[in-house]
Amino acid sequence: MLIRLFWIPKTGRSGFPAGFAAAIRRHALWGRVARAGLCAALGFLLLVCLLLGLVLQTEPLLELGSQPAQRYFARTRGLIRETVHAGDNSGKTLVLTADDLTAAANFAILRKKLAGRAECRIEGRRLNLTASVRLPFRAFKLFLNLRLIADDAQPQAIIKRLKLGRLSIPAPLTGWLLRGLLHGTPLARYSRVGERLVGQVRIQDDGRLTLVLNWNRDALAQAEGLITDLADKERLLAYHDKLAEVVGQPNLKRFVRLGALFQPLFALAKARSQDDNDPVAENRALIFVLGAYVNGRNLALSPLSAKPLPLGVLLNRRIDTAQHFMGSASIATAGHGTLVDMIGLAKEMNDTHDGSGFSFIDLAADQAGALFGMTAVRSEEKARRFQEVLSQSNDEGLFMPAIRDLPENLSPEAFAARFKEVDSPEFQAMKAGIEARILACPVYR
Repeated sequence: MLIRLFWIPKTGRSGFPAGFAAAIRRHALWGRVARAGLCAALGFLLLVCLLLGLVLQTEPLLELGSQPAQRYFARTRGLIRETVHAGDNSGKTLVLTADDLTAAANFAILRKKLAGRAECRIEGRRLNLTASVRLPFRAFKLFLNLRLIADDAQPQAIIKRLKLGRLSIPAPLTGWLLRGLLHGTPLARYSRVGERLVGQVRIQDDGRLTLVLNWNRDALAQAEGLITDLADKERLLAYHDKLAEVVGQPNLKRFVRLGALFQPLFALAKARSQDDNDPVAENRALIFVLGAYVNGRNLALSPLSAKPLPLGVLLNRRIDTAQHFMGSASIATAGHGTLVDMIGLAKEMNDTHDGSGFSFIDLAADQAGALFGMTAVRSEEKARRFQEVLSQSNDEGLFMPAIRDLPENLSPEAFAARFKEVDSPEFQAMKAGIEARILACPVYR
């Protein structure tokens, strides 16, 4: 009897001890997996802390101080003034000096409201870029310091060294990291378009950087295709079809006011946003579609969708004003307000010397469009306010002030006699007056 009570089955037979042993083995396996996962997570956390410790520093490489914003802003005129058209008309060579690159980098830092500074030097076919930016933490004084060295080479200039804080990234690894970042992330499409648009980058002996740009239809078509990265095709189609319906009305002949297009399109955006759709995404899609239409671009979203009739869109009774406004608004919705400012001013400076002359009307339309685009997608609250206001009225004064009295068609001599340079008090006073007019419009208040 005692033998039966204390008899234990052999391993492999059914019984409590064998089942209990299997359970122990399973729990041990899961325990090892859990420990391995915990160790991996702790290792990753330690690696991140180590990288942050190497990358972030308590002192900047460059003295920050106050930035000469107007000088950097004025320098951007060189971005277009020194542009040379290729002889075969298949491309354009953009020539940039070290001062141009320094000005552009610092202007971007200032526009992002960051405390930072950048300096660029080009010596003996070598480009050196140094930048320091203070991180926006009040409790900690931390800086991101960057050093980049690029040398000229055939067929392209190459990055020889990249240093973030105390972390030095060797040349081969720099190339791998950049390729991985650009081709293995959502930036891949932008990288491919950039590769198609930028044909060559060279560093010259005379201390200038040259970029050969390919302005072919294929590359530009790919650039336009990036619209779908910021607004999905379903949204674009909705506003595209609504636009075709509006401009197809029999009472419209050759021209239509921009305000008359805004009202029905923003009414649609308001209705769609009430159906649990993102109002920011709706406004962005609306502006992309309308911006393409105003500037004569065919989005070619679907072969089945109706193509809007080509009408001249007017703002302040001018087609070019509407084109400037909507072109800038489209760029600004992607967060490129700084780019809008640089392109607008550079284009007008170029026109001063080789075109129709400097136009404050065009510059005002660019600035108003940029503010419109940025504000329309700044937050859900702002997006809904735009929809509410612009769906109720087609009054252009809601978003664009009267600017017909501003000077335009200024020759180089006329511009210099009245405003000297773009960093002069006279020019800045005119620019401040334009900004005040724009900010007085109801949608921006």
